Amino acid sequence: MTMRQISPGQERWALLIMAFLFALAAPFLPVLGVVLLLAWTAPLVVLILRHGYGYALPGVLAAGGFYYAVLGAAGALHTLFLVVPLAFFLGFGLRRQWTAVRLVKGGLAVSLLGTIVSLSLLALIFGIDPLAPFLDAVRESYQSFGSAVQSEGNLSPAKAQAVEKQIASLIEMVSLLAPTIFIVEAVLAVLLNFFAVGLLLSRIGERMPALPPFREWRFSVYFLFLFGFSLVGLYWGGTRHIELLYEASLNGDIIATFAGLIQGFSLLWYVADHWRVGRFWRWVLVAFAVLSAFMMQLIAFTGLFDMYFDYRRRFSRRR
Repeated sequence: MTMRQISPGQERWALLIMAFLFALAAPFLPVLGVVLLLAWTAPLVVLILRHGYGYALPGVLAAGGFYYAVLGAAGALHTLFLVVPLAFFLGFGLRRQWTAVRLVKGGLAVSLLGTIVSLSLLALIFGIDPLAPFLDAVRESYQSFGSAVQSEGNLSPAKAQAVEKQIASLIEMVSLLAPTIFIVEAVLAVLLNFFAVGLLLSRIGERMPALPPFREWRFSVYFLFLFGFSLVGLYWGGTRHIELLYEASLNGDIIATFAGLIQGFSLLWYVADHWRVGRFWRWVLVAFAVLSAFMMQLIAFTGLFDMYFDYRRRFSRRR
C-alpha cells in the first residue's frame, strides 16, 4: 500500500512515526546518523504542508524528550533549535508556494538564528561555554581512538603523547573555526531537509519547487568583499596580534573561499555546456581539480571574481 492509497489520518500517523524513527536512529548510526540528525524533521514539513502546524507538535515533543534523555539538555537544545524552526519555516513557505531559492535563503537565515539562540541559551541558562559540548565530543572521539589503538599494543608512550598533542591542536582548530562549522551545519540542515521533503512529496504525488540548474548558481558580490576584507584582517590580526580580528578574518576567508569554489564549479559547468563537453570529461575535470590544491584555488578565485564580472553574461554576448 503506497502513501497515495492511505487516508489522511493514516498519512498523519505515518509521517509522525517516520519523523520519530528518524530522530530515534540518529544518535546511534555512525554516518547516516549525522544525516538523520539534520533531516529528521522532513516528515514534519510534509505534515505541516498537508495537514497544518498543530499536527507536527507531537513529533517535536516526542523527539525533544528523546534527545533530552540521550544527548542531554545542551545537545537536545542545539539539535531542536537547529532544525525545528527550519521545519516550520519550510512548511510555512511551501503552504504559500514560495520559490525554491526563497525557501533555501530564508531557511538558512532561520537555521542560523536558531543556532545563535541555542548557543546563547546554553551560556545564559546553563552557564557553560557554548562550544564545550562540541569540543568534548571531539576530544572523546580521539581519546577513544587512541585507547583502542593502545589496547592492541601498537601505541608506545611517545606515540600516546603525540596523540595528545594532536588532540590539543585539533581542539584549538575547532574552536577557531567554530563559526564556520556552525554555518556549514546550518547549510547542510537546510539542503538535506529541502531534498528530503522533495523526495517525500514525490512519493505522495506532489511537487517540490525546483532549484535553478547548477550551471546558473550565482552568489552575491558581498562574498568577494568579504574575501578582500578577510585578507586584510588576517594580515592586521596576525601582525598586530589581535586575536579576535584574526579569528573572525580566518572564518570569513574560509566562508568566502567556499562560496567562490561553488560558483567556480558552477561556471565550469556553464562553460562545459557552452562547449558541449560530455559528462564523463566534466567529472574528470572535477576529479583533477579536487586532487590539485592549485586548481582548487584557481577555481575559487575564478568564482569569486565571477561574482563581480559575471563571465556568463560575457559568454552570452559572444554567442
